[in-house]
Formats: sequence, C-alpha cells, structure tokens
Amino acid sequence: METYRYPFPPYPTGWFLVCPSVDVRDGEVATFHYFGRELIAYRPASGGVVVADAHCPHMGAHLGVGGTVEGDGLRCPFHAWRYGADGWCDDVPYSSSGQVPKVCLRTWEVREHSGLVMVWFSSDGSGPTWEPPVREEFGTPGWVGYETTGWTIRMHTQELAENIPDMAHFTYVHTVGAGLQAQIETEGHVYRQRSLAPVGDELVEFTRQEASGLGLVWLRTGEGPSMWFLTATTPIDEQRVDLRLLFLARDEEAGGDGLGPAARAMVDATVENTSRDVPIWENKVYVERPPLVADDGPIRELRRWARQFYP
Repeated sequence: METYRYPFPPYPTGWFLVCPSVDVRDGEVATFHYFGRELIAYRPASGGVVVADAHCPHMGAHLGVGGTVEGDGLRCPFHAWRYGADGWCDDVPYSSSGQVPKVCLRTWEVREHSGLVMVWFSSDGSGPTWEPPVREEFGTPGWVGYETTGWTIRMHTQELAENIPDMAHFTYVHTVGAGLQAQIETEGHVYRQRSLAPVGDELVEFTRQEASGLGLVWLRTGEGPSMWFLTATTPIDEQRVDLRLLFLARDEEAGGDGLGPAARAMVDATVENTSRDVPIWENKVYVERPPLVADDGPIRELRRWARQFYP
C-alpha cells in the first residue's frame, strides 16, 4: 500500500462533481467510486437526483448492481428492501409483522444545476456552508456543451488548484510566454485570478479563473470563441483523483455533430495543453515549504486560502 504523501487530509470540505446530469438516466442506477467509497445515483419519480452510499445496510448488497428504481425509492436486488429518497427503509416485503426496521441508507447533499450533479463532502458530516456556482449559459440558445474529457491521476485536489497561481509553469510547460503576472482576490470559499501576459507595452489577459473550493474551477479564455470550461477534480481515494474538463461554448457554427471548427480547435488545444501537466502531477512529490521566488506567482496566497477546507 502506498504511503499517504500530503500534510493535509485527502478529502477537503466542499462541493465536488459526481457527473454531468445526462449520466443519471431515468429508471437507471449509476455507480461511482469517490471519497474512498462506492456511491450510487438515481432519479426518483418526484424529480431531482439522489446520491447515496452503494451498499444496502441490511446485508451489504451493492444497490447499483441489480437494484431497481421504484417510485421515489430504490429496491435492493438481494432481499427487496426498499429505501426512499431520504434514505430510510420504507418497505420489507416479506416482513410478517409489517414492521420496518429503523435503518437508513446514507444519502448525500446534492445540487443539480448547470447540467451538473454535485455533492457536498465534509469529514465531520456538517452540511453545506456555501453553494456551487450556477452557469447560466448552460441550456440557452447558441451554447453547446458539455464536451467532456478527463484523466485518473495520482495527485491531490489541491495540486490542481496550485497550478492556477503557478505562473512560471505556464512559461515552461504551456509555452504561454515570459513575464507573466497574476491578479488575485479571495472572498470566503472563492479564489479569483486574472492571468496576464505582456504584449508590447501592455499586459493582456489570457485566462480568468474562479475556484469554488478545491473541487470546482471555472475558467474563461481571453481570446477565440466564447467558451467556459470547468476543471472538476473529485477525489477517488487517498492517492488518486478524477480530473475532468467540461467545455461549454457559444458556437454559431455548431452542427448536429457538436462543436464547429473554431470551437473544436480550441477544445482540442486546451485538452492537449492540460495533458502536459498530467505526467508531472503523476510523479511529483508535495513540497510543504518550497523555496519560492517572487516570479513563481501567488502560490503561498492560494495555500493560505486553501487551509479553510480542512478540519
């Protein structure tokens, strides 16, 4: 077993992406592995999405393997116990007494909007103290998305966030140019940054990013087609994360097959650029007190902001 490699816990407090909404289909049970446990998701008849621990608290069957959606609840494939959308058992079909045990399947705090299913994680079980940002453009005319790609990476969610203020790496990994600068502000759970590059005598914005906690980072580029993309980093276990890029583009050239040529080229370039970071993340160690120089960017500031997401 690998040794845990970080000076902070593996699972920060906050909102994390489970999946795009389209991945939870009516009448089906979707399965996931996040936060070191098996999870399931389904749509009750009354609407919305339920995310719950995957194993039946009666005799341990996996509810995502043969479980069936029934009304607002989910019936276990092993002994047919049914759990309502609130997680409580509400039917044991063979109980001769007619009594239902007071047993509850753990359900998670869920937000579904902007075409995304997100859950709240806190190690102490406390409820949400802020809300994930809404992307109003999703589903409106002219906007196409989500175009999605991703990787499973041996890293921590915070290492993705630390890439935002790491200005020197944009020069050497992403060939953006030299003399880059960052303008930042923090507001509670939000970290905002404008990344600037010198062009002649001016500084020109090449990206604008907003991190909501350590799991959700929305980015908008300063040139090309109008496009947002979400960098979503969800812990799988103590060693690995699921990193996904979800692109939402305003694309008048879009056809039946999706994005038009200009937006497609921009998505492909962003994916290729991000892929350059993956082998670095996979093989680096976390340096708790790095000997930073001024031109590294506001990495210390981001680390101070990130402390709030751990007990």
